[in-house]
Formats: sequence, structure tokens, C-alpha cells
Amino acid sequence: MHNYLGMAAIVLAVPILFSCSTDDLAGHGNSPRGQIVAHIVSPSDTRTAVGDAVDGTNAVGVVWTDGDEIGVFDASGNSQKRYAKVGQGTAATASFVASGITPFDNPVYAYYPYDEANSSHSVHSLAGTLPAMQNMDTHTLQGDYKYGRATAPTSDGGYEFVFRHLFSLARITIDATGTPLKDEMLKSLRVSVSRGEAGVPIAGNFTFSAEDGSWTRTDDGESSITLTWDTNSPELGQALTCYMSLFPLVKSGDLFTITVSTENYQAEFTANSLTSFSPEQIYNFPVVLDKYETLKVYDKEGNAVRGKFTCAALNVDGLPSIINSGGPGSNGTQSIGNIMNGLGYDFIAVSEDFEYHSQLADAMTSYNSGTYRGTVSSISKLNNTDGLGFFWKKEGITTTGETIISFNDAYGGLTGGANELIAKGFRHYVVTVAQGVVVDVYITHMNTYSGDGNTEENAWVAAQLSQLRQLRDYVTAQAKENKRPAIIMGDTNMRYTRHQIETNLIAPVTSEGLTIADPWVEFHRGGVYPTWDTKSLMIRSKFGGDSNDILCADDQRGEVVDKMWYINVPDAAIQLKAISCMNDVEHFTKSTETASYSGVTVEDAAGNILTNQSVSYTKANGYADHFPVVVSFEYTK
Repeated sequence: MHNYLGMAAIVLAVPILFSCSTDDLAGHGNSPRGQIVAHIVSPSDTRTAVGDAVDGTNAVGVVWTDGDEIGVFDASGNSQKRYAKVGQGTAATASFVASGITPFDNPVYAYYPYDEANSSHSVHSLAGTLPAMQNMDTHTLQGDYKYGRATAPTSDGGYEFVFRHLFSLARITIDATGTPLKDEMLKSLRVSVSRGEAGVPIAGNFTFSAEDGSWTRTDDGESSITLTWDTNSPELGQALTCYMSLFPLVKSGDLFTITVSTENYQAEFTANSLTSFSPEQIYNFPVVLDKYETLKVYDKEGNAVRGKFTCAALNVDGLPSIINSGGPGSNGTQSIGNIMNGLGYDFIAVSEDFEYHSQLADAMTSYNSGTYRGTVSSISKLNNTDGLGFFWKKEGITTTGETIISFNDAYGGLTGGANELIAKGFRHYVVTVAQGVVVDVYITHMNTYSGDGNTEENAWVAAQLSQLRQLRDYVTAQAKENKRPAIIMGDTNMRYTRHQIETNLIAPVTSEGLTIADPWVEFHRGGVYPTWDTKSLMIRSKFGGDSNDILCADDQRGEVVDKMWYINVPDAAIQLKAISCMNDVEHFTKSTETASYSGVTVEDAAGNILTNQSVSYTKANGYADHFPVVVSFEYTK
């Protein structure tokens, strides 16, 4: 077997790296007389086959490993013996001895790898196969045929052989940054080559001569080579380098098609060869996926995926201290901004961004922001501010078309949830997440809940559902007119368990020929909306022991009032699909405490409802009184 080594500063798909060495390895008890000291000639340089140039001084070689065997001929070229590597270790130079037979007095020719099927063949009629399918679970380079020639006797009675590579070697460095394949487990890598309409054979059966390295194909060959991983898949968390041998038949201008497959995605791109291939050369393939204009990404259902983005919705609890003495204040708001800036969401919707906006915006140095409408300057009248804020990355995201709309209905007066102290409503932004990929984003802050009952006989509920319908009608009309997807995000102050969201949002949008989904329902509720007019499903960090609430198994199964819905227009060019959703308690926890309750109702991780339970757990306290809802989307076409 052969492992490969590299001295470039990259992560390699091998267990360990070795420096090139020309030191002979000891025979470990075997007489040195008759030994063959096999030295692999390192390629003179490396060349870039596709993409941006890579420094050709990065030395890369192939090393002998334990268990390797070579076939050796005498000067006649008709008598062959098998020699096996002796000693432990991996290096570019190793010693080989005849296996169970008398060694040649004057060995002349050799080849690797030894094959029993070649034992009766002459030095000029050896047969080999460069496989088109190669499993890489053992990190072993396959199809790396070499031929060797004795150069001189050694001082201890052995012979030194210099081995040369029969074929070319491709060094493929995969960087999945900025694509859905990032952090996925690699399952296969396929390289195909074509010239016009015809495939270029880079694998297959052949015969070769160990005298001079000449070789001839014995079949039509295969125009692609696929590396596979079944049990030892590497992760595409950072740059990953793989190697493959291939016939040196590629010409400058030939078209490479490179396909990278993970558990959930397949990426494919094409690029023309920058050079003609030769034996004994290593060719670089810098596969930085998102740099290739021809890149196409597909999900496991075969839908074309063009990329992904992540967004968050958070109530920053920024009312002035005269109204909200327990809020995060200046320092806490700055901490929230620092955390969001570090996490790097593509865009963020915030609500209650009043008194401490400057601290929030100053901390978010990587973001642009929408209109700030001011703080609450009076507690005795309606203030002309909605407290909404929208932030988007300075690099990679653009936002236009800010539209600000106030709700027609509100209830609660100046003190009841500040519902009529501020001009609650929603905003519409046109967000470009990538070239040609435009999404309508709606951010909102709705009326609070109070009173008795979960029907519209409760004036608080009536105001909330009126606002939801107003937002729904606007979004639906825009989606049908613009024919592009939409995201609704923000503090709705609503729960499926106490508001008829399905009746007033989900069903009407669907009846208009659109699709709408809640990522929390998709990922944490098994696709089933919670039943209306039932006990609230509380995350652990917001449970207070109320008998009307159910304590959920974790901070993800529980429902929060911060929502995110996404809408697709079926015949639109761009489609959205949520790929993850979480209540981000971890990053926004300021402190923790032990919470203990008895006689409470609990929902376990399987969805079973357990009554009269005693529980004790670590409860997270956030900087604000909300934790953000964070959703990642992929967009397809």
C-alpha cells in the first residue's frame, strides 16, 4: 500500500504526515546482502491543472508503507521474484528482501505493486489496472504504479533502485466555505475528463514495461475516477486534500467535471485544464467551490441549491429604564450587539430597539442598519417610533426598499404592554443574499397578550389577530406580485396554543396558492402545529412553574413568541428551504441558576405529557427577556 505525504500547509486526508527522507531503513534481522533499497524519485515540481495557481515549490511525494511488495527481474527480464518491505515505518526510501526465496545476485528491473497474476510475465508484458472506483477509508492511494531500475550496488551487498511514477498524480484540495457542503461529511469525489463530445480515459486496464515505463491501454478505459468514503468520512470543515493517480492523457483545454458529494448535498463544476499532463508530475486542483461560476449544488432530493444564509429575530428589551427597570441597559445591550456581531448572521431583525440603539449599532461593526425611529420620549402619549431595527452584513448582503407600516388596530393603552405607547407595526425590506437571489423580508412587533380566553372575544386577542391578518394580506399580495419568496420574522407575542394562527395565517396563505412553513414546527414539532387553546409549551429558560404551562424537555421543543415563517411562490425562480432552526439560548446566556419545581406538567423529548412531576435543572438567564430565533435557509432554483 502507499500513503502520500505533503509539506504544504494544508489539512491532508491522511492519518499522519511524513517528511521526505533518503535514509536507508535497517533490515531488522535480515542480512543486507541481496536487499533492494528502493528510493522514490520526488516529482520535479507541481503544476496547477485548474483554478488559481498554487506555489509549485510545495513538495509532495508518495512513500513506502508497511506491507508493500515489489516485483523484481534479473537482466534477462524473464525471471521474476517477489520482494517485501522490511522494517517498520513510512518513508520515501525503504529496504526490500526476497520473500522466502534466494534473492537475485544482480537484480536489474522492478515494479510496484507486485501482483501474483504477473509472476509469469516478462518485464515488458506486465498487466495492471488503475481502478475507476477507489475506496479511501484506509487513506491509501490506489493505482500508483511505479517502475524501478537498479542504479548501483550498495556497500553492504544490496542494490539501490530508483523508482519512477508510471502515471500522473492529482492533488485535489476541497474548500467548501460559503456553500451548503461546509461542515458536511464527504462521501465521494469524482473527477471526469472530456475532450469535445468524447471522454478522455484516465483509468482502466493496461500493460506496461518495467524496463522503461512505457505502457498501453488494453480497453477503452474510463473517463472518470471516483474516490469514496464509507466508514471513515472526513469532514469538510476546513480545506481537505485528496490524491488520485490518473493516466497522463489529459491535454491543455480538456474539460474537467468535478463532483463532490456529501451526506446531504452534491456540488459539481467544470473547468478547463490549464496544462497537458505528463507522467511523474503532480497537478494541483484548488477546488474552492464557491469561486467557480459553473458551480451547481443539489440537495439529496435532486433540487438545485444555490447557497444558504442565516437570519435571526431578537427582542433586545430596550425600553427606557423608567418603563423597564429590569432590562439589559446600556452595558447589556452592548453585549448583545457584540455577540450578534461575532456570530455573523447574514441579517437580523430586532424589536424594542429604543433607548440603547447607539450601543447596539456601535457594537455591530460588521453590519449596516435600517432606519432608527427613536426612543420613547413620553410615557403619556403615542410615540412615533416602532422600535424595529434591521441589520444586514456589510459584505455579501444588500438591502433596498424599506417600507414602514403601522398596524391599524391596537389594544392595551399606554401601560398595557406599551401597545398604544409606541406605533407597533411591520417593515418590508428587499434583501439580496447573493447575485440574482432576492427575498422579501418582513420584520414585526405585535400587540401583547392579556385578558381571559383565547378567542376574539378577548380584546387583546382580537387586536393581535387583526394585526396578523393585516400583515398576512400585505405579504401575500407582495409575494404574488413580486414572485419571490418572503420571510416574516419578529416578536409576535403569539403562541399556537392560544392564538388561532393556523386559521388566520397558515390556511389563508395556502389557499392563495402559496406555501408557508414555520421552521420551529418543521424541526422541533415533527411538522405538527401545536393545538390551539391548550397549555403553553414553555422552553426551560422561560418556565416559571405556572400550572397553565407545560415544561418542555429542552429549549428547542418549547414555543416562544418570537416567530419566523417563510413563504414560497411555487412558480418563482427562487425557492427557500429551512435547513436548521434554534432558540439560541447558548450564546445569549448572561447567568444561570438552579430551578426546581414540583407538581408541574412536563413534555418529554418524545412528546409524551407527564403530569405532577418534580424537576430540577439549570436555567439560563439572558441579557434580554427574549432569546433569538435563528434559522438557516438554503435557496434553490
